[in-house]
Amino acid sequence: MKYNVVRKPFASNIYNSTFDNLFDNFFNGGTVLDRYFNNDQNSQTYMTVPRANVIKNENGYSIQMAAPGFSRDEFELNVDNGTLTVSVGTEDTPEYEKSVTVREYKFQSFTRSWNLPENTNTEGISARYEAGILYVDVPVEDYRKEKMKISVQ
Repeated sequence: MKYNVVRKPFASNIYNSTFDNLFDNFFNGGTVLDRYFNNDQNSQTYMTVPRANVIKNENGYSIQMAAPGFSRDEFELNVDNGTLTVSVGTEDTPEYEKSVTVREYKFQSFTRSWNLPENTNTEGISARYEAGILYVDVPVEDYRKEKMKISVQ
């Protein structure tokens, strides 16, 4: 199973609000912790899509995605048509699945996407993975001047 989450954190912080979680809990049943700690092997309710923070800084934005347990080689980052996509194609092996007696976490494929600002310097996007956190730096070029004098012709 592959999950796809598309967020627009550069436009607004509404996507990081608990308002979204309210509807998620109502329609999917239970609390986030109930779904996370569900130990039923056949359940597809594990939280397998890593959470991310987007931080505005002097050079643009920094995305910090909590994705412990992966290696650097498993991450694939692409920019296509103004959208940054981070994905991992890792799955537990069938042999491993059969041997699990209690499940509290699961490694599974995921895809996260963000719509980039129009003035993003896509050639300058960089990523590093440290201590279970994927850091993606998204530089933004400032095309606007704060003050400008316009002459009338």
